[in-house]
Amino acid sequence: MTLGLPDHLVARTISHALARASHWFGLTCLAGALLALLALNFAHRPAASTATAASTTTSAALWFTILALLAMAGFLIELSLRRTVTLTIAYLIVGSGCIYLFTVTILGMPDVFPFSNLFLVALPKLALIMVGGAGTGALAGVLWSTLGFVLAEAVTVLAALQTQVPYSPDPFTISTYLFLVGVLLFAHFARRQAAAQTALHRAVLADRARLLRHDLDQRALARTQDTTLTELVALARAHAGPLSPNLAGSIRATLQTLRGTDWLTDADQRSVEPSAGTDAWLTSEVYAAIERSRDRGLVVEVTGERAALGRLDPVSDRELGLAVQQCLTNVILHSGIVAAEVVIESELDSISLMVMDAGRGFTESETGSDRLGLRQAVRHRIERLGGSVSILTRPGAGTSVLLNVPVPISDPITTDAATLGEQAPR
Repeated sequence: MTLGLPDHLVARTISHALARASHWFGLTCLAGALLALLALNFAHRPAASTATAASTTTSAALWFTILALLAMAGFLIELSLRRTVTLTIAYLIVGSGCIYLFTVTILGMPDVFPFSNLFLVALPKLALIMVGGAGTGALAGVLWSTLGFVLAEAVTVLAALQTQVPYSPDPFTISTYLFLVGVLLFAHFARRQAAAQTALHRAVLADRARLLRHDLDQRALARTQDTTLTELVALARAHAGPLSPNLAGSIRATLQTLRGTDWLTDADQRSVEPSAGTDAWLTSEVYAAIERSRDRGLVVEVTGERAALGRLDPVSDRELGLAVQQCLTNVILHSGIVAAEVVIESELDSISLMVMDAGRGFTESETGSDRLGLRQAVRHRIERLGGSVSILTRPGAGTSVLLNVPVPISDPITTDAATLGEQAPR
């Protein structure tokens, strides 16, 4: 029960609400006791001709008890406005005296109230028990209520002894006390449970925030490897003079990427499955990477089972597309030619994609800083998916990079000749 409030206001607000409800109930009980005394005063008022000293004394006791009940009600009203320990103790003391006078007055009427466990006798006792709401917390409220219950029963025993009326506990006071204590304890434990749930919720949110920050750091690092580091290395190794068209186009594409913020939303995009009926090839990140490379002047021929890319989940599709883009960027920057071939093959539990060029090639074991993108943006990216990267190259014989990504086992994809004809390479 949080009432939609912040955590630091819940305990105080619930305690205040319970106190108000308790005090209003107590005032209602005192009003009932006052009305009962007034009715008894008028019902037992003797005629002037038959008035005796005893009857006059009884009438005076009734009025004195009425004044005591009014004083008790005044303390309860003040307590509802200012919940302090001093007022609470004063209310208990005044209330105990009022209950004693009230009980002696009621039980002292001969042949009218022969027992002490009557509802009328219990009314001011119920009001005294309602002091339980004055506590600053549920447990403090239980202690105050218990003290009020003990004092009420104690003075009732004294009044019964004085009036020589048999004492027996009344069910009204006991049931009201147990009900109030039960409500206070329920509010206390419910609040503790809510606090525990809130703490768990905050821990989950903190863990999610940590994972998001880690993911953002990883994507920022991968983006830096895909763009800035590659271009800086290419600039450092470029010959003096004007930039080559390929290098200039690559730098322009990198600057456009860095100016945008699309890479920040990659995590959201990865969780979006393609809508039904869309072409798996045209909506894949591999296709997007190839098109970006073509825009930079690279001639890319695509063969194989393009529709097999539809078996990739959004994360694998995204990472494989970025790895292919880095491979094609390496072709543009390092192969010395403007053509490459991409071959896609589908197995029962994996998809293989090979990026080939007939350029100058290199020796992988002797690669320098200019091949950082191949090691970081390609190999590490695919290995995080549980896949593997194989590089076949030697100087003067071109380069072939084989990317293998695991996929859920499914039936082999069959494609008719007409469909393959429609997807002829550009």
